[in-house]
Amino acid sequence: MNDELDAGYRQFRETVWPAERPRFRALANAGQEPHSLVIACSDSRVDPALIFQSRPGELFVVRNVANLVPPCEHGGLYHGTSAAIEFAVTGLGVRNILVMG
Repeated sequence: MNDELDAGYRQFRETVWPAERPRFRALANAGQEPHSLVIACSDSRVDPALIFQSRPGELFVVRNVANLVPPCEHGGLYHGTSAAIEFAVTGLGVRNILVMG
């Protein structure tokens, strides 16, 4: 692991984890109930959780190159985004879908 990742993880464990531990525990026990699905680009300069100041469990995020939502094709080769959308809507009951781009 590089030094930046290691330092970031240590900071998370020392500051964020203690403050958010009850929330993480509740999410682990009760499951996630995000209010929104965000489809965003995988560009490292854009972080939906940071932009919307969301807490763990509030956003269900799908990231891919160019924040594409390809058409659902039953015989197609790419199902990642369409499967995530279906899960977010039917399984998690998200109320909002936002495509950032």
